[in-house]
This record gives sequence, structure tokens and C-alpha cells, in this order.
Amino acid sequence: MRPFKEQLEKDIDSIFFNLDEFAEVHMIDGKETPVVIDNDRIIELNLGKSAETRGIFTDDILFFVKKKDLDYEPVAGQHMDFDGEMYPISDVKEEFGGFTIILRGNQD
Repeated sequence: MRPFKEQLEKDIDSIFFNLDEFAEVHMIDGKETPVVIDNDRIIELNLGKSAETRGIFTDDILFFVKKKDLDYEPVAGQHMDFDGEMYPISDVKEEFGGFTIILRGNQD
């Protein structure tokens, strides 16, 4: 029997990031990259579409990406090109061989 961590890593690759299951290809910094978008999690965190007092909306994106699919380690405050649009990274968490990244949408 495999240790839990090894089985989890296998499942992440074969199921979670499987393009026929949860993952979809997006362009990150000009490179086609499989990611898993989690808009439901954004809503849970109250970070998604939220009205500001001026009536302007923000469109944040929360996604998971495998660490090995990025050419760098992202950090909050830097910018990322996601599907041809530049977004500031508002939060990054490293877990299970990948990153959970929140990109801050329109703030104006």
C-alpha cells in the first residue's frame, strides 16, 4: 500500500488536473497551462464579484496550478498574465505540490 502523500500526489495529477475531469487549459504568462478554476471558493471567501460603494465591481479569479507547470514561484504583489490580461496576485498558498492563487480583478 502506498503512503497517503504518494497516493494524493498521484490523484492530483491523474484526476484533479485531468483535462477530462476538472482542469482546463488557460494561458499563464504566454504558456498553455492546465489549471482548476474555483469560482465557488471565491464566493465562499467573499472575494469574488463584490460591489464597492461607487458601484464598480471586482472580478477576482481563484485557481489551482501545479508547481511544476510554472517557471517561477508566484508571490502576492507581483503581476501575472492570465489569458492575455494582467492581474495583480493578491494571495498565494503552496499546498500538495501546487499553488492556490488569487488574482485581483478590476479595481477601478
